[in-house]
Order: sequence, then structure tokens, then C-alpha cells
Amino acid sequence: MESNKDLFEKNLKELEGVVKALESGDVTLEQMLELFERGIKLTKQCTNALDTAEQKINILMRNKETGEITEQPFGGMNEQ
Repeated sequence: MESNKDLFEKNLKELEGVVKALESGDVTLEQMLELFERGIKLTKQCTNALDTAEQKINILMRNKETGEITEQPFGGMNEQ
């Protein structure tokens, strides 16, 4: 079974391939529509994965005493 990270990376790589194929102009209109539809599905899957990861990060960053979420630098709480 693939991890969420592996699935995200697989979807992102496939999405990059879809974009390259669309940009090449070497596809028929029917192929272009199929690629576009696949790209939309992959984009939604990647966005959902990122939203889920953000929710997990917010839970981890929640202040234990107040329950409030505090903004932290990207590198972690120890960066100045």
C-alpha cells in the first residue's frame, strides 16, 4: 500500500507529464480533452492531500493550553 507522500508524489509527477503533453501541441483535440480531464482530477487529488497535511500540521501546532493555533515559521518553532 502506498503512503500518502508516495501517492502525492506519483500524482504530481503524472500531472507534470500531463502538462508537458498539453504544452507540446502534439496531441489531437480528443486527446487534449482527455489529458485536461485527467489533469483536473490529479490537481484535485494533490490539493486534497495538501489540505489534509495542513490540517495535521495545524493540529500539531495547536497551543495545548488555549487550543489556539499559532503561526510558526516554515522551518519550525526554533527559527528566529
